[in-house]
Amino acid sequence: MTTELTLPERAALALGTAKHEKELIELAEQSRSITEIKNKDAREQCHSTAMVLKTRRTSIRKAGKDARDDATKFSKAVIAEEDRLVALIEPDETRLIALRDAWDDEREAERQAKLAAEKARVDAIRRKIDEIKACPAESVGHPSASLAAVIELMERHEVTLEEFAEFAGEAEMAKVAALARLGEMLTAQQAHEAEQARIAAERAQLAKEREEAAERERQAAAERQRIADEERIARAKAHAAMLAEQQAHEARLRAEREAAEAELRKQREAEEARLAEQRAELARQQAAIDAANAERERVEREAREAAEAEARAEAQRIADEQAAEEAAAEAERQRRERVQFELNGPGDVEIVTTLALEYATNTTVVVGWLEKFNAAAFKSPTEKAA
Repeated sequence: MTTELTLPERAALALGTAKHEKELIELAEQSRSITEIKNKDAREQCHSTAMVLKTRRTSIRKAGKDARDDATKFSKAVIAEEDRLVALIEPDETRLIALRDAWDDEREAERQAKLAAEKARVDAIRRKIDEIKACPAESVGHPSASLAAVIELMERHEVTLEEFAEFAGEAEMAKVAALARLGEMLTAQQAHEAEQARIAAERAQLAKEREEAAERERQAAAERQRIADEERIARAKAHAAMLAEQQAHEARLRAEREAAEAELRKQREAEEARLAEQRAELARQQAAIDAANAERERVEREAREAAEAEARAEAQRIADEQAAEEAAAEAERQRRERVQFELNGPGDVEIVTTLALEYATNTTVVVGWLEKFNAAAFKSPTEKAA
């Protein structure tokens, strides 16, 4: 059982409540009978009773002030003694904590250096894998010979544990995917180059045919000019004697010329129709090429976006892992400090000072209590229950 007094009980003890409370109640009850003053004697009775109450009031106030002053002095003395005792050990505490923190900082620096080295190693491997993944995107638009050289170089580059360590599997998958994509690009580029060569040949043939048509047009014009010259010569020679014959001859020549011109127009229209058909075919082929190029660019853009998203996700994962490791290290450090405190406990001075403050007494009294404390006879609540 505890004999500790509560604060109200200690205050009642300091003011002598147990001794004076009943007397004060009786004085208060006696004074309540005085309700009015009718004469001089009643006035004196009222005054004397009031003075008795005043005297008891001031004596209670004085006792309370004395108790408070004593408590203030005791508090100041406790603070002074507290500061003196703390000054005996606080410098060593500060020094030891500084040593401990310096040691912890060195261990943390070593851990951070290891983490940085590991991150640099992983980043270097990641860069190599990213280079493999980015190879198809970087080879877009290259000729087939260049693509074939890139494929050959990548096939010769073996994925080894020495170079890629735990990421060798991912590197091999990236290599297989890159080679597959490069193979598709090579096939598409070869087909594109063949198509371009075919179109170039057709354009050259069309230009040749246009040149031949122009040459035929020049020859027809020359033929018309020759016929016209012959007509003028013939008309000049036979003008005088063969006017009628000349008219008939002119009519024949005109008919021949018109027939020749009609034939020439027919040939020109046929040529223009053939050229229009060729132009339409060329436009259709160019549209097909443009559509194929647009599809290839879409596939390559989606591949780049997927690679960038994967890189961002990997960077976030590494950051999360680092944060988790740092949180675990901090929790372990706090646990070690708690275990160390539980093993060593507070010091003797701290135990005595804490008990003195708890029970509002001085350290000498607490030391006396501890000297009488029988540790062998002490049983914890768990032992008592057992």
